[in-house]
Amino acid sequence: MYIDKKFILFLAFFVYISISNTIAQTSTSTDWSQVKVDQLSDSDLAKMQGQLQGSGMTPEQAKQMALSKGLPESEWGKLKTRLSKSGGANAGKQGDNNTTVMPAVERETTPSDYKSTPKTSTSNIFGASFFDSESLSFEPNLRIATPVNYVLGPDDQVEISVSGYQETNLETTIGPEGTIAIPQVGTISLSGLTVEQATARIRAKMSSTAYGSLRNGTSNLIVSLGKIRSIHITIVGASKPGNYTVSSLSTVFNSLYLCGGPGDINTYRNIELIRNNKVYQRIDLYQFLTKGDQSGNILLKENDVINFPVYKKHVTINGEVKRPGVFELKEGESFENLLFFAGGYTDKAFRASVKVKQITDTQRQIKDILKAGFATYIPSNGDIFQVDAVLERFENAVSINGAVYRPGQFELTPGITISGLIKKAGGLMENVFTDRAILSRSYPNGIKENITFNVTNVINGGAADIPLIKRDSITIATATQFISNYKVQILGEVKKPGQFDYRENLTLKDLFFMANGFTDAASSYHVEISRRFVSERSNKSADTIAKVYDISTAKTLTIENDKFVLKPYDVVTVRRNPGYVEQERVTISGEVNYPGSYTIQSKKEHISDLIRRSGGLTSQAYPGGIFLVRKDIDTTGQRQTVRNIQNSIKDTSAKVIQDVARTNDRIAINLKQVLEAPGSIQDYILENGDSVQVLKLDPLVKVSGEVLASTKTGYIDGKSLKYYITQAGGTTDNARRRKIYVLYPNGLVGRTHNGLFGLFRSYPKVVTGSEIVVPRKLDTQGMSVAETVALTSTVVSLVTLIIVAISNLK
Repeated sequence: MYIDKKFILFLAFFVYISISNTIAQTSTSTDWSQVKVDQLSDSDLAKMQGQLQGSGMTPEQAKQMALSKGLPESEWGKLKTRLSKSGGANAGKQGDNNTTVMPAVERETTPSDYKSTPKTSTSNIFGASFFDSESLSFEPNLRIATPVNYVLGPDDQVEISVSGYQETNLETTIGPEGTIAIPQVGTISLSGLTVEQATARIRAKMSSTAYGSLRNGTSNLIVSLGKIRSIHITIVGASKPGNYTVSSLSTVFNSLYLCGGPGDINTYRNIELIRNNKVYQRIDLYQFLTKGDQSGNILLKENDVINFPVYKKHVTINGEVKRPGVFELKEGESFENLLFFAGGYTDKAFRASVKVKQITDTQRQIKDILKAGFATYIPSNGDIFQVDAVLERFENAVSINGAVYRPGQFELTPGITISGLIKKAGGLMENVFTDRAILSRSYPNGIKENITFNVTNVINGGAADIPLIKRDSITIATATQFISNYKVQILGEVKKPGQFDYRENLTLKDLFFMANGFTDAASSYHVEISRRFVSERSNKSADTIAKVYDISTAKTLTIENDKFVLKPYDVVTVRRNPGYVEQERVTISGEVNYPGSYTIQSKKEHISDLIRRSGGLTSQAYPGGIFLVRKDIDTTGQRQTVRNIQNSIKDTSAKVIQDVARTNDRIAINLKQVLEAPGSIQDYILENGDSVQVLKLDPLVKVSGEVLASTKTGYIDGKSLKYYITQAGGTTDNARRRKIYVLYPNGLVGRTHNGLFGLFRSYPKVVTGSEIVVPRKLDTQGMSVAETVALTSTVVSLVTLIIVAISNLK
């Protein structure tokens, strides 16, 4: 409870002092309504702590004073919460003799830039990339608790707080003489003392003067560092050498990163910290980079010098190591140390020896270092080590392939033979070829040999069971390897035509069975079998290339009389029964009494027969509107023929091909001739899929195209084409009158005929239900001004020549 009161009192005076100072800097007004507590920095808070000394204002008085100046109630609450958190963080842990050492506080940083841009190094020396990382700064932690072994010196700021029976809070800075001055206490010398020693000295001095309550324990003392001092160090031999001002909490590693690490020719292994002109500490960065050892990372002091001497030994290791590159070695370190720095071998490394290229006084030489000498071989400066990969071969392996259950490589055990390796491989498969197998052997002198053996005899003891040696390979074949993959083929009227695997004793009916039997259209009395002609001797005069058998067989698939046995590559063709005809159908629709689908009764059924079977025409039927639609089976060949003709005459129009590509053709029917002369050439014979359509009488005539208004108008017998165009408002300016045509209901087309020079025109006749189409003029490009002038000049010249010629004749 007493601590809360203390922080409230602190809060009140902080508001009074800090806000007054802030507003005084920006305006002479005393209006605090615009003050934002969130904008006050932690350094403002720290600066105001010393100004609370000696205040006699109560917390309520401080609050009323702040609110009267215009500070909003919400800002007062924010400030109270913020400082309460700060006070809670600063609440120290009470120790012996009622003395508390202050925990972590916010301190200002020193002028040094610990986040300077790292160097961009192209060096492949191990450790160089450590100083290239932008995420690594080694910035000293200024928020840590005051180290008890921290040695005070001039410019260090000491914060002293007494709480309890007596209270005071003050900040003071150690002067150049190493002393501080405390009101009513006097001068105390602190230079050269640790924080712990300085706390004891301050407590003794204060308790013997104005703060006797510290002696009997009714008051507590807290001593901490505020703003720490800066120190000056010198760095030589670095990537960025020079003089640096750093925090007195900085360590050696802080400075190493600050200066960018060693230069290109300087050491990573023997960095010197020089203090008072003597080497105080030697730092080996490899111990930190490989083991995380920071034993050399000590605090810096004023005028310390960090020296990076020139390296003495660089060696290179390449190949199958986890961290290849260039490494710095100390005197006495062996290849084993180098291998440790390189992370050891990869999984594929050859470990029996390594190659090293050494530098002599005149040239290079190569040397092999055996595994036994790794610990004793001391590399020289410039050595290049190569760790090769292990060979992709086995020193104790034999292999077996082919007709065994587990083919592959196996261990060469002492005394293993061919039969023993077959047992290791799971034994022989059922389809093994036992008459011959091959043992392939390679001797150390490079000679290769094939040893053949009978598999059955070796296993049964009928032949020598050959002992195996290193890299022997056995190949055992399967019986199917020596059998051709024969096929037979069946075509024609079977349900599943195609190729089938040949089997011994495969009969003709077996093949019918495999093809799911005959279709209904099959003729079993005319089955053709073609067989390859094979002759042991070449006869150039022979013309026979195949043998053909014509077989008559029953359609039943019983095994009786199943005599004909097929041979490989036979082709069986089941012909179609010439007496088998599938039903064909045609349709008739429109104005007939019984429209629908009809079966063709004979190969010579005509349109007149279909009209008769459908009950004849209705009273609404239009005799001039009957046509036949016939679907073409395939127009691909026709289209290709038309395309070839167009290519030859260089015709690029696509309209002709599009017309050829139509799958249905409307064929006009002359009903009068069909009914008067049944069976005539105009009474067409029907085909499967034909469709006869009888249109209803249409009393209208349609006019479309380049007319003022496309329309339909009633048909009047005897009226000409011009009459109907007039009914549509006449033609437009773009009308092509010479090409007017009429579409008749039965699909025929009537065109306009033009007489001499287009002076006389004969228009097609118009019937009921027809459509008059007025086409559009072709788009033509007019002559340019230059072309018009040129043409005019030419005409004038010709006229002039004619006049001159006539004058000469006179």
